[in-house]
Amino acid sequence: MDKESRFKYESVQDAATLRRYMEALTAGFAAGELRFSSREGEVCLHPGGTIGFVVEAKSMSGRMKLNLKFSWREDGGESEGDGGLTIAPGASDS
Repeated sequence: MDKESRFKYESVQDAATLRRYMEALTAGFAAGELRFSSREGEVCLHPGGTIGFVVEAKSMSGRMKLNLKFSWREDGGESEGDGGLTIAPGASDS
């Protein structure tokens, strides 16, 4: 990217909508392009090379929080991942 671009969007969504967002992220990583847009603007990112990944999950007094962060260099800088994380869905109640 030649210029600095920022995008931020905050809302409250149901789980089905969030699942569609996560599916779009997965498809975007596979395609090598992530495009985010809202009425306030748009930014297009091109993930490549190795990608830094941070996951933080908290459960405190009935309030749940999940943060995901991805980062990479535009030049595709390489580094090794540790492969030590497992993410699995919980058992369904239905």
